Amino acid sequence: MIALMSEAEGEHVNELLFEPIWFGVIAMGAFLALLAILWVFRNTLALDPHTDHSDDEDTAKGQHAADGGPGPIQGQASQH
Repeated sequence: MIALMSEAEGEHVNELLFEPIWFGVIAMGAFLALLAILWVFRNTLALDPHTDHSDDEDTAKGQHAADGGPGPIQGQASQH
């Protein structure tokens, strides 16, 4: 009821803390900061964490897959 009376008198009830453009500027800054964090951690995921590259016989013989990785795992058929 008090809010309605103050509206009728021409008073502003809920004023913003600062100009509306600054909300967009702050949001853009926050998104750019999150993008920077994401950019820092790019290429940190292990591509194939289940392969053991220490004693692989195929790489010792110089046989590699077309993508540059180690050759096929023993006991599995090649997909190429």
